[in-house]
Amino acid sequence: MMDMHPIEGYFDYNATTPVSEAAAAAMTAALRLFANPSGRTRPSTSNRELIRESKARVARLLGTVPEKVFFTSGGSEANNWAIKGSLLNDLAAPGHILTTAIEHPSVIETIRYCARQFGFEVTCLKPDASGAVSLEAVADAIRPDTRLISMMYANNETGVIQPVEQVAALARAGDIPFHVDAVQAVGKRPLDVEALGADFVSLSAHKFYGPKGIGGLYIRDIDRISPLIHGGGQEMAMRSGTENLVAIAGLGEAADECRRELERWDRHCLDCKQRLLERLRKTAIETRINGLSDCAGALSNTLNLSVPGVRGEALALLMEKKDGIVVSIGSACSNNKTRQLSPVLQAMGLADEAIQSAIRISFGRFTRLDDIDRFVDSLERCVQQLKTMSFNG
Repeated sequence: MMDMHPIEGYFDYNATTPVSEAAAAAMTAALRLFANPSGRTRPSTSNRELIRESKARVARLLGTVPEKVFFTSGGSEANNWAIKGSLLNDLAAPGHILTTAIEHPSVIETIRYCARQFGFEVTCLKPDASGAVSLEAVADAIRPDTRLISMMYANNETGVIQPVEQVAALARAGDIPFHVDAVQAVGKRPLDVEALGADFVSLSAHKFYGPKGIGGLYIRDIDRISPLIHGGGQEMAMRSGTENLVAIAGLGEAADECRRELERWDRHCLDCKQRLLERLRKTAIETRINGLSDCAGALSNTLNLSVPGVRGEALALLMEKKDGIVVSIGSACSNNKTRQLSPVLQAMGLADEAIQSAIRISFGRFTRLDDIDRFVDSLERCVQQLKTMSFNG
């Protein structure tokens, strides 16, 4: 039985998830499989079979075939590959890239690099106050020379789901490559990539109880993308390099577990979210939800809220110090940089004060309903303490 103590009070599942027992066991077993999968020995053949089975498990989770799944070092590499690998086909006549202002840094920074280095023009669409980018805005922004559309499935800070299915239809109609960053969606919502119709879909194992340092990219047609890593010809010559067998084993097991349990986990997270919203309505403190919170419009496991009059960073630090409650104040990848206002909340039109008072709460399969009560109790105490300190100061 997994030691639950480190997970109690953890409300930052969008940053990363605990590795499941099943995934950890698969990785432990794979540690003994030292043979290079590219070799011709019997142990090498066995290891290649493990890779094939893991790829098949990921493909089943995504609703596709193994030949369209390619392993990467994680979501950031998958996003980089989808964008750069697609645009490399257009360097002779750089055109237009269409994306949104709420994308993950691995998308935004990669697109900025391509614009700066190769001369592509970029349109960056803002969402409305709900946190969603409108289909009409996408349709109006498409140009005859649009070379790529890149849009996330669900936002990492607000959980708001974007209209990727409808955008995929627009992209197909215009024969425009379409990339979906589904890192925050895979493992939380059912996703059939073939029905979705995107050309590239990114995922990351550590967002659904697998190991860090491994992810994948779904590629509908390899003729529409160029490799970024050349060498020994692994991954159908699309991503060379000796395979990370241990991480691949963990990813495959996590994907299989997720495929079986996804609907149950999603219902559980929705129960947690509804419990939190109900408790917040009964508290004496004022809170404001940033973005959509309903099941149809946002992920069941995510809630972004502001507490007027309190700095989110101070609140997060105090809740962790006093009660062991772990929340986020934005994207984990953005937190490695100099502190700045959330670009996502800015794009939604929130005032600076509301952004500074925002925290992100995200649940997972190990969150318990009584953890929600403990969270709200801590929130009330810490908000009151911070407001008293501010008043006395």
